[in-house]
Amino acid sequence: MTISLAPSTREEAATAPPPDLKPAAGTGATRWRRWAPVVLVSPMAILAFIFIFLPAVLTFIGSWFTIPLAGGSWSFVGLDNYREIFSNGPVQRSIVNTVIYSLATIVPSLVLGLMMALAADSLTRGKALVRTLLFLPMTANMVAMAVVFTYIFDFRGGVANTLLGMIGAAPVNWLGSTDHSLLTVALVGIWRTSSFTMMIFFAGLATVPGTMHEAARMEGISGWTRLVKITLPVMKPSVVFAVVMAIIQSVQAFDTVRVMTDGGPQYSSELIQTMAWRMGFQYFDLGAASALSFLMIAALLAVGLWQRRVLAGSGDK
Repeated sequence: MTISLAPSTREEAATAPPPDLKPAAGTGATRWRRWAPVVLVSPMAILAFIFIFLPAVLTFIGSWFTIPLAGGSWSFVGLDNYREIFSNGPVQRSIVNTVIYSLATIVPSLVLGLMMALAADSLTRGKALVRTLLFLPMTANMVAMAVVFTYIFDFRGGVANTLLGMIGAAPVNWLGSTDHSLLTVALVGIWRTSSFTMMIFFAGLATVPGTMHEAARMEGISGWTRLVKITLPVMKPSVVFAVVMAIIQSVQAFDTVRVMTDGGPQYSSELIQTMAWRMGFQYFDLGAASALSFLMIAALLAVGLWQRRVLAGSGDK
């Protein structure tokens, strides 16, 4: 016996929506999909809270107190720690030195990093090898490299003065002179930071579509004009990020100064980080050291907000 469906029944069966294959609400798959981001992010969030947010809060709190290094009760002093760091001559010198060090390292590091990225990107063979070699300074241990650079810039027998002697120039007291110590340390900062900015710019160059370069060549645009008018505007997020990271690297400089000059001679190469360490662990003034460190944190937060504002403005356009 044959059973046939009525025409309306056939049409309903043909137009019926497919069954919902999504897991029912409350199943394990749905719960995992909902909580997976939280589970995956929570380890890093916990570490960031312990090692970044909590120390920053404790630094801010400690800047309002006198803190005994050997333990004991904290004494509230209000703004006295901030008044002390702004009236302290060596602290003021360290702030000025940090500004000079930053200016001496940020711009050259950005220029050199961009030049190295453009040179590496233009290669047709061995691009990965060249990129790795140029990034090696960023991966090196800076304490060990600071020792190496100390021997390079040594007044007697250093490589730098040996090269100067080969061309008949007088030796330079690179690390022991108040006129040269800060700029010598800045050279090491340029050597390291330019390696980092190179990788950022190299990644940014990969975001520039090849069709834009082809169109520029067809229009007869090349060289400096193409870099300024096409490449850098497209790379704006990478450029802003490189500037911010270069600022952070320069402000946080510590190990090279500590090993090569220890802030001397006569505070000529003292930076904010080394001065904060000195105030806390040599002068035993943890409150003033906390105040100085918090001002640096506030400055870095301002730089981060500036980065977000610039990137948000470019995104709106």
